[in-house]
Amino acid sequence: MGRAGTRRSPTLIGDTQSHHRRVPGRGELALLALGVLAALLLAEVAVRLTGTADRPTGYAPVNTKRDPGPTNTQGYRDDERSPAKAPGTHRLVALGDSFTWGVKVEFDDTWPRRVERTLARARGEPWEAVSLARPGMDTVEEAEQLATEGLAYGPDVVVVGYCLNDSEDEGAAELRRARDWEEKARERAARGRRLLDRSALYRLVEARLRATHENRWRLRAYRSQYAPDYPGWIAAQKALGRMAGLCRERKIPIVVMIFPLFGNPLGDGYPFSEVHAAVARAVAATGWARPLDLLPAYRALDWHLLVVDGANDEHPNEIAHRIAASTLVAALADVLPPVPRREAAGRP
Repeated sequence: MGRAGTRRSPTLIGDTQSHHRRVPGRGELALLALGVLAALLLAEVAVRLTGTADRPTGYAPVNTKRDPGPTNTQGYRDDERSPAKAPGTHRLVALGDSFTWGVKVEFDDTWPRRVERTLARARGEPWEAVSLARPGMDTVEEAEQLATEGLAYGPDVVVVGYCLNDSEDEGAAELRRARDWEEKARERAARGRRLLDRSALYRLVEARLRATHENRWRLRAYRSQYAPDYPGWIAAQKALGRMAGLCRERKIPIVVMIFPLFGNPLGDGYPFSEVHAAVARAVAATGWARPLDLLPAYRALDWHLLVVDGANDEHPNEIAHRIAASTLVAALADVLPPVPRREAAGRP
């Protein structure tokens, strides 16, 4: 009789896999956690060494709330100005918002002060730049300001510092965004500096995420504020026409200087070029006011070097004010009368 074969029970593949599967031990989890922690520490060191999180700007922020410079009896950030001009003195009246006022910029570094000094030096005659700028002003308010205050100073030229939020109204998305930002800033100040806030890596990631969110809001908000039927833009165009009409009646040149939004790449990828073009067309359509788009003057520059405090505060810094002033002075050569030639002493 032959030897009976031994029958082996079939084994399922799944049973084999389940037999060999095991849960990672505590040591392995600890090694994984240490690996992640080491990677984060290396990233933290890299960010600190490269300075990516706290990129320096071109100008140290100035605490203008502590020392904003002179405030005259009219409440403006300017020297005292009497309506009557001294004999031989010429005047520029500057209208605008915080971009003209000069948030976190020394008083003498603001574009009106720079233009005052440059015109006096270049033309060899006394010039005064009367600044009526206030943070938060819009074009409608500036037109009223020109009619009730600015013209009383007998200007030889009027310059309006136009910011792209000048067309917003109380219902504007950008205004809501600004209020949300201020509320979040107050919350951060109230809670104090957290342990996470000390991490350069965390600040970098948090800033990038916040900037992405803010940029999406900004793109939608500003573009919506220049729709043909947007009430704020309609009102701004009427205000530009009113200012041009007031100056035309008195034969006073008026220049509308259009500032870019500095918290954006200023090259070909700048997202608001069409908005600049719309404002320039509206200014030219008045038949008297002249548009001066500043975007070309900043085209080749890194915007981080033109703001007072990086993404935290995108107001123009001293460098940006200096460029605006020099660009304006060059443009004023086309609207101001030529300086009479002075013969040298002793010559016939």
